[in-house]
Amino acid sequence: MATPKPLAGVDDLADWLGEPIVTASADEKRALLCLRIASALVRRESERTWLQESGELVTPVPDDAVMVTLYCASRVFDNRNAQTKGAIDDSDESWKVDEAGAYLTASEKRMLTTFKSSGMRGLGVVATTRTDTVPPSSGWVPTPTPGVEFPWY
Repeated sequence: MATPKPLAGVDDLADWLGEPIVTASADEKRALLCLRIASALVRRESERTWLQESGELVTPVPDDAVMVTLYCASRVFDNRNAQTKGAIDDSDESWKVDEAGAYLTASEKRMLTTFKSSGMRGLGVVATTRTDTVPPSSGWVPTPTPGVEFPWY
């Protein structure tokens, strides 16, 4: 099976980061890997692949999916070691990193929930009462054994 195409391109990631990524460079290869891992996370969370039977991306990929992919990929591209502190001379800074590696934030996951299948998730209520639209039953449930039935409660 061929590797699925990322949901966003290297040029899109360069635009997002605001810095060029040179073609055929080590940075381009790293950017492509970051986009692949981010795309895999987005596909898993959204339960969609956005791929046609031929393996090509559907056109257009929804903007929410592209933006979440770019944001996740940029976190990995900029800070692949998940550093939380940096210092140069007397100046130091720290920043929050949710976890090492690629991850989706809670707000990014919320953006992708609209793409999930409409199956029941989480807590819910299932009606267990009969309505008048259900035809009355005979009171007995047939079984595979002829002449043997058990009562319907």
